[in-house]
This record gives sequence, C-alpha cells and structure tokens, in this order.
Amino acid sequence: MSKLATTTLWTVSATAIKMIVGLVMIKLFTLQFGTEGLGLAANFMTFLTVLGVLSGAGIFNGVTKFVASFEHNPKKLSETLSTASWIILSFSIFLLVVLTAFASEISQWLFYSDQYQIIIRYIAIIQIGLAVGYYFSAILKGFQNAKGNAVSLIISTIVGLALFLGLLFWGNYNGAVIGLAVVPLFVAIPASVFLKPVLKQLLPHSFSIPLAKQLLKYSVMVVVTAVTIPLAYFLLRDLLFQYHSLQAVGLWQGMTKISDAYLQFITAIFSVYLLPLFAKSKTKIVIKQQVKSMLIKVGIAMIGLSIFIYLFRSWIILLLYSAEFSSIESLFSWQLFGDFFKVLSYVFGYLIVAKTALRLYVLAEIFQLALLLLFGYLFIPNGAELGATQAYGLTYFCYFICCCVGFYLYQQRGNVGSETV
Repeated sequence: MSKLATTTLWTVSATAIKMIVGLVMIKLFTLQFGTEGLGLAANFMTFLTVLGVLSGAGIFNGVTKFVASFEHNPKKLSETLSTASWIILSFSIFLLVVLTAFASEISQWLFYSDQYQIIIRYIAIIQIGLAVGYYFSAILKGFQNAKGNAVSLIISTIVGLALFLGLLFWGNYNGAVIGLAVVPLFVAIPASVFLKPVLKQLLPHSFSIPLAKQLLKYSVMVVVTAVTIPLAYFLLRDLLFQYHSLQAVGLWQGMTKISDAYLQFITAIFSVYLLPLFAKSKTKIVIKQQVKSMLIKVGIAMIGLSIFIYLFRSWIILLLYSAEFSSIESLFSWQLFGDFFKVLSYVFGYLIVAKTALRLYVLAEIFQLALLLLFGYLFIPNGAELGATQAYGLTYFCYFICCCVGFYLYQQRGNVGSETV
C-alpha cells in the first residue's frame, strides 16, 4: 500500500500537470481556430496517439516488463537495454523515411488536403525524440521509479508548453498543429539524470535475438492497437463528416478530449504500478486477488469522478472551451458511461500485456474495432455527435462484460487456483 501510495502521488502530480497543460493547449487552439479548426485537427491528434504507440517499434511495455524482471540481474538487464536500443534506433530511422516519403498522402488522409504535408515532415523528425523519451520513461517505470518518471514528465511538459505557445502566437495554423506534438519531446533530458547508473548500457553494444523476439511481440501488439482503435475513430469521424459537418466532428472531438484528459490519471498509474505488478505475479490465485482488488478500487474511484464531472459539466465546458461547445453537455452521460467500463477493462488489458498473451490481445483489439464500427454505423447517421458518443458507451459496456467472462474462463481452466502462469 505504501508503494502504491507513493507511486500514485508522484504519478498523479505529473499527470495533473500534463492534463492541465493539455487542456490549456486545446482551449487556446480552439479559441484561435474554432470548432472547425479543432475538427480539422481531430484526425491529426489521433495520428499523434498512434505515433506515440508506434514510435520505437512500440516495445516500451516490453521494456518495462523486462526491466522489472531483470532489475537484479545486471547481465540480463544490460542485454535487454542494448537490444531494445538497437530496435528503437532502427525503427525510428525507418519511420523517418516512411513519413517523409509519403508526407503528401498522409496529409491528404488526415487533413483532406495535401497542403499540410510540411507538418508531416516535421513530425517525421520529432518522432525520433519522442521514441527516446518514451524509452527512458519505460525504463524508469520498470524500476518503479515513479519520482524520476514524474519529474521528467513535468519538466518536459512545461518546456513543451512554452514551445507550443511560441508556435501558436508567432506561427500559423501549421505551427500550432505541430506544437500539439511537442509536449513529450523533452522527457529524455531530465530522465537521463535518473538513469545515470544504466546510461552506458543504453548504448547499442550487443543484440540478443531471443530477447528481440520477446520484445517484438509487443510490437505486434502495438501495431494491432495502432491499426484497430485509431482506424475506428478515423472511420467514425469520416462518417460524422459525411452525414453531418466538420463542426459535428469538432464537437465530438471536444468531448473525447475531456475524457482523454482525466483518463490520463488512470493509464499513467496503471503503466507505472499495474504492469510491473502483473509481470511479477506467477500464480492464478494471486492474479485473481490483484484483479479483484483493482476492479473494486478503480470502480469506486471512477464512480466518484464521474459524478463530479457530470455535476459540473457546464462549467467544465466553459472552462475548457467556449459557449460554442455548449451543445456537448448532452454527450456527457454516454461518454462517462463508456469511460467507466473502459477503465475497468484496462485492468484486464494490462494483465494481457504483462503476460504477453499475444493472440488474446489481438482478438481483444479486433473485437473493440468491430463493436465501435457496428454501433457507430448504427447511431451516427441519425444521431450525429450524440450517436458517436452512444456508440462509444455501448462498445465499452459490451467489451467489459466480455472481459469478465474471459477472465472467469481463464481462472476456471484446469480448476487449479494456484496454477503457475
């Protein structure tokens, strides 16, 4: 409990600052460019999320797991870090080439115009710094160094905000959009101070094929993640745009950004605390107790948070946006409903990641994609942004029920409660 409390305190502090800065950035962006400007940038914001997942070949959860597992085995730890560095460096260069070569096509896909390809070229360079920052952060999480991870994130967030403000007020729309990507860019600099004892091991000096295969399983996971859920959101936004307007896309994006902001708290705590915890758990009975405990704690916290957000939803809209977004007040009930079950599902998701259950992970992501598209195509044509939010809520309600059933069947398999996993 003491470890969890310390981890939570540092993680919540850093995430709160990151959340506040993110909301300030979105508010300034919407004040400058309105709902249509936000709607135009909606796909790009999802693209940034995908890039965050794909950067460095997406092995960061694997790095966290193996650092936690080999913390007291210097030889294996050094081998893991060197191998990870080779993978991250190679993939970052590959991604740089791809983004630069296909900048025009990606611009057309994201912004419905090729005139924004300069943004994609800048992002091709920025993603290298993002990959290094995420890598250092993953190592700190593996060591369960919540303080180091939090301080690094806070410093990067403040520096990133200053750069965004410069790009927003002294640049144009392109500059402001690029500024949305720079907040996590500087994590590696302060993180290197906390990683001083292992910095030399981060240089790519050796390469282990068996370890690379294990790490690249996480790449498969993140590729699936990058292809499924973001693809669903791209398709739903296009559907919303086709049946309604760019303004409807902007309103839905405004609602989802509110969720994204406060859900950062949950995912940040889970990645620092829950992933290493599950990685070290070896028996079904222990895992069952941990999952049950987390579901209760997280469920109670989410109920309280949801009630608070719903009661103050009109104030939140005015604080974060403007009166132009007042119509999204009707979206909160469905959004919060979906958020509640989505967060509870995260508990099962982190267990799957910790145990590298690749096939199960792929099936879970495809199932989410199918549910989002099914409900989206049912509700968006007639319901506009409300229909999109209803699709989101129903998706994660159904997904959580399936997670519970799947976990129950997993626990019953073999009928041995203490079976090693």
